[in-house]
Amino acid sequence: MQVIDQKISNARQNRRQFPKLRQIITVGFNQKEFAQLKKFKNGSIGFEFIEIDNSFSAFHWLISNSNHTKDSPAAILLNLQYLINDNFRLINQLNSNDHLKYIPLITINTNGVNISAQKLIKNGIDDMYSFHSDWYQMIKRIEFLNKFKRDILQNTKVKIKNTTYKVSFGKRMFDVTFASLALLAISPFLIFIAIAIKLTSKGPIFYYSKRAGTAYHVFDFIKFRSMKVDADSSLKDLAHLNQYDGEDNETDGPNFFKLQNDPRVTTIGKFIRKTSIDEIPQLINVLKGDMSIVGNRPLPLYEAEQLTNDDWIKRFHAPAGLTGLWQISKRGKKDMSVLERIQLDIDYAETKSFGMDLRIISKTIPAMIQDEQV
Repeated sequence: MQVIDQKISNARQNRRQFPKLRQIITVGFNQKEFAQLKKFKNGSIGFEFIEIDNSFSAFHWLISNSNHTKDSPAAILLNLQYLINDNFRLINQLNSNDHLKYIPLITINTNGVNISAQKLIKNGIDDMYSFHSDWYQMIKRIEFLNKFKRDILQNTKVKIKNTTYKVSFGKRMFDVTFASLALLAISPFLIFIAIAIKLTSKGPIFYYSKRAGTAYHVFDFIKFRSMKVDADSSLKDLAHLNQYDGEDNETDGPNFFKLQNDPRVTTIGKFIRKTSIDEIPQLINVLKGDMSIVGNRPLPLYEAEQLTNDDWIKRFHAPAGLTGLWQISKRGKKDMSVLERIQLDIDYAETKSFGMDLRIISKTIPAMIQDEQV
């Protein structure tokens, strides 16, 4: 305990001497690994490392030094192997603290530990790097998480400089008119689908999930339920089936999740997913103003949180849409990579127009009969 108190005293003294420095806590690294971290850190400005050996000491340090948001460290870097051996104890402690749970958590894979990104995300980790990663990119990630992690966890609207988009009056009028007429025209069919869902599987008719749309605006995304109840809780058991869990995805892009022949899908769910009937209730999202008919698909929060670099953020300059450019380009194809999907979203954000929207709408129905979508 005396050693811990001395580290706290030194940290406070450093803060008085260098008030502009942001602190990064490192946990679970041996001396050689910590020296390597400092080597990669050299050249960055405005950060200092606080070296802590174990999760108990780290939590004690954080409780003693982080009384307000402005006092919180910029991030916590954790040795992945130590974190696993410690059974994610520090993460559990942080998540149970109303203030500390917003600190960005980054793991460093020092010895090639084989673990899925989905498991780390489920356990509260924000990102994973190796010693061979670019320190500049890691800092960019930390800066992003410092700005937006609290907002994403609280499911609030996030206002991002240079990442705003306002739907034009003409596009909004088109969206409302199109959605209203479509819902009115197919309402008898929708009632039939709702009854079929209710009769063939236990659970509600609709499925709601939090999605991030335009400028990271978080809203309740509505679909006809196509899966068994509590399907989300079984994701960890299906990580090995992730269609995006390939070598290219692990090294070059964020980790998205998609299953082919998903065992959680119900009998009626297979039909409504293949024909995209499960997506029709999103017309209600359009009427509410959460989405447009055409745009970039709103993302699950864990996916949106990974799109942090300057290029990827551009896809949020467009409205969230019921259909979009990548849906009609290679919808449902197995060879569609995460990076290709993001690039198509960026292309739409940079070239969007009413004429393009009409072309996308005209191609959407043929695309709907292809294999399952993401």
